[in-house]
Amino acid sequence: MAASFSNGLNGTEPRAGRRNLKGDMREQAILKGAYETLRTESMRTVSIDDLTKNAGLSRSSFYFYFESKWQVLSALLSSVTDDVFKASAMIFDRPAGVSPEVAIEHAVSEVIDVWERHGHILREVGDAAAAEPALQAQWDKILGGFIDAAAAAIERDRAAGVAIDGPPARSLAAALMWMGERNLGVMSMRSANAIRMEDMVETVTTMWLRTVFGLEYAGTSKNT
Repeated sequence: MAASFSNGLNGTEPRAGRRNLKGDMREQAILKGAYETLRTESMRTVSIDDLTKNAGLSRSSFYFYFESKWQVLSALLSSVTDDVFKASAMIFDRPAGVSPEVAIEHAVSEVIDVWERHGHILREVGDAAAAEPALQAQWDKILGGFIDAAAAAIERDRAAGVAIDGPPARSLAAALMWMGERNLGVMSMRSANAIRMEDMVETVTTMWLRTVFGLEYAGTSKNT
């Protein structure tokens, strides 16, 4: 398991648990147990007793760290978000000398890999957020950070004459980010309507290149 269960994306609020002791093994045990449990079960059906049993702790120990099972999901979301942001880095801050096509293709490939590893957590957040206002607010703030970073990148590339003119940068960034989030969510659900895994990089990269840069995609995955 790649997640370290530290606080997530820089600039987001710390997770909602009562304690923030990075080295606390009992807290980590709850989080690690929940992470594995959610691979096969929904948080809606998992009980606090299930979470404490998996961690080898008492129910009272659970409440020392978290007020509800939804705060456990909030902590897991904070932890995996940092991986998603790092994977997206070339979208937000393309290195000098790297073409838009190479940068976007690399970032999309990395993000898909992260979703393959952590998609069960992100899927659970999407399922629970509508009924859990605090979780919805956390997810909206995280997505807002991604959208702001993408919008800033689009504005920089437009100012440099690299990107084409179009809708307001933040509106375009929001459309692309939410489109990607929905597509990846459907992929992690193994839905029959999901984009095929072998087509995902080409499809998402094409959407970014055409709408932001007015470019066609001719990358490696298209020729495999």
